Amino acid sequence: MKAAGLITVAGQSLRMHAFKPLLPIDGTPMIAHTANVFSQAGITDLFVVVGKRGEEIISALDGYNAHFLWNNAFEETEMFASFTIGLNAIRRMGGYDAAFLLPGDMPAVEPEMLHQLMQQMESGDWDVVFPSTGTKRLHPPLIHARLFDSLIAYPGEDGLRGAFRALNAKIGYVVTHNAGCKLDVDTPEDFERVQQYMHQKNAKEDEA
Repeated sequence: MKAAGLITVAGQSLRMHAFKPLLPIDGTPMIAHTANVFSQAGITDLFVVVGKRGEEIISALDGYNAHFLWNNAFEETEMFASFTIGLNAIRRMGGYDAAFLLPGDMPAVEPEMLHQLMQQMESGDWDVVFPSTGTKRLHPPLIHARLFDSLIAYPGEDGLRGAFRALNAKIGYVVTHNAGCKLDVDTPEDFERVQQYMHQKNAKEDEA
């Protein structure tokens, strides 16, 4: 299965009172950690949708095999608009069986989770596969290419949840207890939690 990685990072970071994609975690911008989730999993084709301070994000991701798309209406639109911009680029590029969607403020996802999601999709006739706690969907979903056209055409009501419901998507799950799929950054307190989690994770990897 050939999958693309789609990162949406066009938001304004209003609740953070700082521009979170460029906040450093162990000396590296958060958005670069998010891109590393894909590169460490062997997903080398990245599509990154930018808006506010987009040129700085592009600079922070120098060296990645990334296609950059602009959501010029980032001040008026929700994440679903950025998602469809990126998904449309993936569809036009062609050759992908599926695409992951990962918000730019989720740098702690384990690369192994991406492999598990692909294995689950290949094992059944799923339209979408989510990580899950067993009761709650997590990120990143893996979306089969057969849904691309319908998702791009969806008007956006209730975002992806509404789209999957309207399309009667067949949804599979990979249950995980790993915290990385639950940690996103909306507030300064969230950022402190992510920093601590990733610092401890990196320290364990250095000791191994």
